[in-house]
Amino acid sequence: MSELPRDLKLFQRLLKQVALRFGEHHHPSSAKINEWKGQDIIDFQEDLRLTTQSTVSEKWFYNYVKNTPEKLPRVDILNLLAAYVGHANWNAFRAIEVDTQTGKLPKQGMRRVYVGLVMLVAIGFLIFAFTSKTRTVHFCFLDADKKEPITEIPIDLIILKQGESPSYHKTDSLGCFSWETKETNVRFIAKSPYHKTDTIYKSVEGDASHQVRLRTDDYALMLQYYTGNNLKDWKLRRTELHKLIADDAVIFELLPFQIGVELYSKKQFIDKLSVPTQTLQKLEIIETTYHEGRVVKLKFKIANE
Repeated sequence: MSELPRDLKLFQRLLKQVALRFGEHHHPSSAKINEWKGQDIIDFQEDLRLTTQSTVSEKWFYNYVKNTPEKLPRVDILNLLAAYVGHANWNAFRAIEVDTQTGKLPKQGMRRVYVGLVMLVAIGFLIFAFTSKTRTVHFCFLDADKKEPITEIPIDLIILKQGESPSYHKTDSLGCFSWETKETNVRFIAKSPYHKTDTIYKSVEGDASHQVRLRTDDYALMLQYYTGNNLKDWKLRRTELHKLIADDAVIFELLPFQIGVELYSKKQFIDKLSVPTQTLQKLEIIETTYHEGRVVKLKFKIANE
């Protein structure tokens, strides 16, 4: 009898572990991987690349994650995802999951359990000793487009701690923020009038420094320029976008209801980002490809209500 139905179930279990692994250092829009949206997919592709030196395409994600596949992906992709969650390959993941479901222990299972218990006790003591020490963590915020520190206005920070009321802070004149904590994980909300609000989740060890990139809120920025009659800043923003996007960049919008795509020239897209309309509020970047620091391919859509 074919093992494919069981392997498809194991593949779904692997995807759940992938979602859990990604959620350790990111804050996706949903805990369910098949409900992830454009930016979630982009962040996952990048995290997968950083962890395994390879990644999956957006088309693959939609075929095998957003939809219910009738067959397994290629074995190299299965090996890639298994490595992402800490296994040697797909066969190693499969063997462990099958043994778990049947109630069997792998070879030398009892010895591994014993060794595992000893290691857990040792780790417990190390964690206690490590977390009992107060450490200072530093966060500096960069504009994701310009890759420069955000220093013109302070960023509002809301520190979120489980079981406690949130605490409120601001960045300093260098666009940075320092915080003393005994926790190994830090979660906070970063808010800026001209950048998109983001929830940051970081694993911190020792007195470490971290960089956080915030994406520009083009609608808020352009609205400020228009209402303040600040023509100089409006032109400056267009100049920055012109430098960021390559002249021959491929830019297209995914139209609703899968009716097709609409191509944009560089100028047309910059014009779209430069007028504070309700459409701009709903603009969602799905995929961005860079070459030598400039955007060479960009895919976006206008989110539905």
